[in-house]
Amino acid sequence: MTALVLGFGLLLTGCAQSAPATEQSTTSATSTTAQQGTQAQALTTSDTWAKAAETGMSAAFGKLHNSADYPVELHQVTDAQGDEIQLHEMAGSGQDMSMKQIEGDLVIAPGAEVELAPGGNHLMFMDLKEPLVAAQTITLNLEFSDGSSTTVDFPIRNFDGAKEKYDEHAGH
Repeated sequence: MTALVLGFGLLLTGCAQSAPATEQSTTSATSTTAQQGTQAQALTTSDTWAKAAETGMSAAFGKLHNSADYPVELHQVTDAQGDEIQLHEMAGSGQDMSMKQIEGDLVIAPGAEVELAPGGNHLMFMDLKEPLVAAQTITLNLEFSDGSSTTVDFPIRNFDGAKEKYDEHAGH
């Protein structure tokens, strides 16, 4: 009988010790989810700038890097002036190259970088409400598909480089 009572006591002690381990693994899984963070937290930017313009259209450029192990989906870009800002890409090649609005979100793969550059993907100001003045800075609000957002400064500068003719694309 004593052996039976001792055996039962050991069995209960063993069960009691395994309960905290289960709670710990659940907590660990929750911490991993919380550590994943938002898409806005996963994005880092560099070399950002916007092309100076008095009126009409202009564009913003830079590098967008996804530091996470999950995709970042840039859904929308806004500014304090209320400008319409579209995500644009270049399609085709050579003489058949044309600019068009990206369908859906701009997706940045895990650990990848997307370059926004003249003649390539860019953020397009469709009809400026206020001039983009060289030596000033415009702050853009980047909104992601998970509902998170971040603000990014884009220094404004004069640029003649690729000789883009944005006004020809007013009929998007």
